[in-house]
Amino acid sequence: MDKTLYYSDELNDDFSGTKIISKGVKPNYRYFNRGIVGLIKKVILYRLIATPASFIYNKFIMRVTYKNKRVFKGYKRRGCFIYGNHTAYLLDATDPTYLAFPRTANVIVNSDATSIRGLRGILRTVGALPIPNDFHLMEKFTSAVSKAIKKRHWVAIYPEAHIWPYYTKIRNFSSVSFNYPVKLNAPVFSYTMTYKKRKRSTKPKRTVYVDGPFFADKSLSVKEASKKLRDEVYSAMCARAKISDCEYVEYVYKPA
Repeated sequence: MDKTLYYSDELNDDFSGTKIISKGVKPNYRYFNRGIVGLIKKVILYRLIATPASFIYNKFIMRVTYKNKRVFKGYKRRGCFIYGNHTAYLLDATDPTYLAFPRTANVIVNSDATSIRGLRGILRTVGALPIPNDFHLMEKFTSAVSKAIKKRHWVAIYPEAHIWPYYTKIRNFSSVSFNYPVKLNAPVFSYTMTYKKRKRSTKPKRTVYVDGPFFADKSLSVKEASKKLRDEVYSAMCARAKISDCEYVEYVYKPA
């Protein structure tokens, strides 16, 4: 075990270590590049740089193993949602690109991601979809998610919201983000990062397990269908999380 971290709020505590001052999403923020210049940027930044970089980083540097990817067969020609546990720093940014290939991956992020000077345009080009802090801008954000699915992109969501590095369980999360696949009638997959002991290293071996597809129950209301879909994804992720057999970071509850 490397270290111990203390938490008081499972839903809201964050251990990313970043100290970004969020400037929020501006009303005039564009979620997708436009025109021929935007297309060229997309080809260069996303296809020629980000995509091969994610493959190299995931498979050869971090040596992540991916299991059960066969469940994606037959779904790479349409827009889908993929939900993952939030435990792996940069891998959480690159996993969607790796898993969605050859489809484009969009990753729903908080507004901190667009608050880094000089990176806003780059993050947009490589697929970030920042959630606005202003409720009045949520309709524009929801429209962007819908557009991504219509463009046959894969939209990645980390429902736990905050990163807990190397955490080996699945934290509780709400059903709110599952409204999107219900309303858009899109398939859902889950992917769970697990951690196992290595013989010749103190850091654990990472293995990602994919499950699905899961579909919204159209006989239910949007709220009920979202809750059912959330429970199915949560159950699959919890089952996979049990495969982890080590605890590189210990998380201990400590009341505030």
